[in-house]
Amino acid sequence: MKLLYTVCLCVATTVVHSADWPQFRGPGYNGVSPEADLDFVNMKEKWRADVHTGFSAVTVVDGRVYTMGNKKGTDHIVCLDEETGGGAWSHTYACKLDPRMYEGGPNATPTIKRGKVYTLSREGHMICLDAATGDVLWERHAGEFEAAPPSWGFSGSATVVGKVAVYNVGSGGVGLDADSGKTLWATGSNDAGYATPVPVKLDGKPQIAIFTGKRVVGLDPRSGRELWQFAWATSYDVNAADPIFMGNRFFVSSGYGTGATVARVRNGNVEGLWRNKAMRSHFNSCVFWQGYVYGLSGKSGSRAKLVCVDPATGDVKWQHRGIGFGSLVIADGKLVILNESGHLFIADPNPEEYKELHHGRPVGGKCWTTPTVANGCLYIRNAKGKLTCFDLNP
Repeated sequence: MKLLYTVCLCVATTVVHSADWPQFRGPGYNGVSPEADLDFVNMKEKWRADVHTGFSAVTVVDGRVYTMGNKKGTDHIVCLDEETGGGAWSHTYACKLDPRMYEGGPNATPTIKRGKVYTLSREGHMICLDAATGDVLWERHAGEFEAAPPSWGFSGSATVVGKVAVYNVGSGGVGLDADSGKTLWATGSNDAGYATPVPVKLDGKPQIAIFTGKRVVGLDPRSGRELWQFAWATSYDVNAADPIFMGNRFFVSSGYGTGATVARVRNGNVEGLWRNKAMRSHFNSCVFWQGYVYGLSGKSGSRAKLVCVDPATGDVKWQHRGIGFGSLVIADGKLVILNESGHLFIADPNPEEYKELHHGRPVGGKCWTTPTVANGCLYIRNAKGKLTCFDLNP
């Protein structure tokens, strides 16, 4: 079904430094934007759009903006024009809002690869659409693999490696042919996590790392063969923040008092190097920048804090309590931090101290969704589906 969306249009400006954001966590799967010379202090609202209830983040490719929302039990995969916010197309299907202790709606983010859009609903609809037209190319469902949704619904975005679309569905993921949707491999029915699969090269081999409900597992993306695993138990199986790889080491963190660890993978063997409770990522991921990990530790409604951790030792370099719960990315070499009430903090990623450069409140409502920085613009959405695009060009 094709629908148009009503927007508030402001004057567009020329983008100077452009970089698309094709999947969750950006071009490098790490929450880092390569853009420079961005003006967060004098940013101007460019347009707004209603994309409906949900927590799907924004992807931007080839002049189009993609996200997801839910209205009255119907999911909407939304495609907007990057310059105007006008509706290009949307695809809809029946899916419960399912507001379990929060507003509900889609949690995963559309992935754009080779002219196709890959999505995952909280109930397990795996849909591939034509990025230009919104036409459905293929559709599968987690129920075909007897894979039950985790307590708060499927949340990991699709990751396309070569010609394999990988989903955090089942005990160790599902791999489908990216062009046809044909099953290439499946790993079991239970214990899906909430994180997005991360492509990585270890021991000279392309791999896919999936943070499931009970472990981190490394797989051959073509065959699904398990190459290594690392047990990581969290209350309610809420392993949600994406693993961060630093060479052959990886960092993972979970909430509910669990904490964080760094482990090393060598020839299929995994060795834990340290573990503590310095970082407790409730569901939003940390960022690794110039040798240090930055993230928000704690949960919504609590006295969450921004923490800088040395991943070599697990030592806390500093912690700052003035922000609260939220999410963050790196852009223009700066920490771009959005708290859950819509306050935006720009800070210097300095391991010696927290140094705030700017603070404002550009939006309202509950903001749990990680912001996107693409082609000189900042995209922020709230739980009710108000998506705002801000121009960051000087």
